[in-house]
Amino acid sequence: MRHTSAWIGLAGALFVQVVGSSAHADKIDDYFKAEMSKQHIPGISVAVVRDGKLETARGYGLANVELESAVTGNTVFEIGSMTKQFTATLVMMLVEEGKIGLDDKISKYLEGTPETWKEVTVRHLLTHTSGVHGYTEVGDFMALARNPHTQAEIVKMVSGLPLDFKPGEKWQYSNTGYYLLGMIVEKAGGKPYDSFLKERILTPLAMNETRNGDPATLIPRRANGYLWSGKYENAPPLQPSSAFAAGELVSTVGDLAKWDAALAAGSLLKKSSFQEIWTPVKLNDGKTFDYGFGWAVGNREGHRFQSHGGGTAGFSTVITRYPDDKLTVILLTNRAGSNATALAQAVAGFYIPALAAKEVKPIEDRSPKITERLKAITLSLASGNPSPDEFTPEAKKILFPDKILEGKAVLTQMGPLKSFALIAEKEFEKTHRYQYRAVFGETALNITFVLTAEGKIAGVGMQPE
Repeated sequence: MRHTSAWIGLAGALFVQVVGSSAHADKIDDYFKAEMSKQHIPGISVAVVRDGKLETARGYGLANVELESAVTGNTVFEIGSMTKQFTATLVMMLVEEGKIGLDDKISKYLEGTPETWKEVTVRHLLTHTSGVHGYTEVGDFMALARNPHTQAEIVKMVSGLPLDFKPGEKWQYSNTGYYLLGMIVEKAGGKPYDSFLKERILTPLAMNETRNGDPATLIPRRANGYLWSGKYENAPPLQPSSAFAAGELVSTVGDLAKWDAALAAGSLLKKSSFQEIWTPVKLNDGKTFDYGFGWAVGNREGHRFQSHGGGTAGFSTVITRYPDDKLTVILLTNRAGSNATALAQAVAGFYIPALAAKEVKPIEDRSPKITERLKAITLSLASGNPSPDEFTPEAKKILFPDKILEGKAVLTQMGPLKSFALIAEKEFEKTHRYQYRAVFGETALNITFVLTAEGKIAGVGMQPE
């Protein structure tokens, strides 16, 4: 604890500016210092691209708590699922060359796929509408991620499972889809994924700091990843073979600013390909979901955005582009579970006032009995003894016992539960999502519960406000 306390003092003082300054710099500095203390984030690297120019790339806090080394705009972070946008671009390059068809069945490129996958297409994988179960939801992913795996081993984890739904029927995030896309890129491109990525994107854009994050490789200025459970813990390293095309990359905000510039210039693909990438997917019933190919797409307060986050055992990251406003925010942190997306949106709010964080107010609670039940479950999560019977079989496999113990460690150090208020609810497919603002001690969390039609908990998520 003494070392952690020393770090808190340093984190408030450490600041490295790499490029330029702006009228917003002081406000952003103050905001990050407060949020890093509140969310227990060791370090943040952020870049803001405005009107096609890199306005700022700077670092806050520590890349390595033990060594007290500072984060800069050149610090290398795991970017997790931000890797997916690179995978999607490689697929579209091969589509333009006629080597991949978006509506081809994946069995055309992958040998030995199960009969249940016979209707799954490349497009389904790109848009998370395949129904193929996520391999990161089978067993303990943190244990999985720290060990090397062959592609066959990863595929075998889910190939014997039934589809979660018919292809195209609904949207459900699946890392398996992008793992399979990496394999398809290798097959159609005729070379290893990493080599193809370097040849087609990284070298042409001079993204010299971006590569797979093999922990055995010496990578200059690499940040260490952390978990927070009342104290900092070193996160287990992510093996590239466990993440592959779904999340293996490390990068810097400077490199990702080059990536953003290429996207803005439309230099990598045809205009029609980018239009495919950033168009919301259409489901079988004609409804759409705000996800394209490797990007979430949508509208915030009248401002169109394209975004994707990444989360690994020790990192939380995001890139958000506001193309009509010619503004991009890239934000990398080295603490698992920190709310990188909200941090990036707050930064955007300094440039686009409509995006500034608004006071969260409770909404009318039409189901007070459900709220009382979920409040009791939240308290049981804080004490580490929730009833497994409250959860679906799938959720139990994911949460018990490790995730439950991790949640207890985080919640108990915050203090007693002071308030619990409904702030949003939404029906989606056959589930109902309830979002609450829960204040533990002096810390506010957004807690989301996903309930099935039978009232079982299919998912629970917590993010600092």
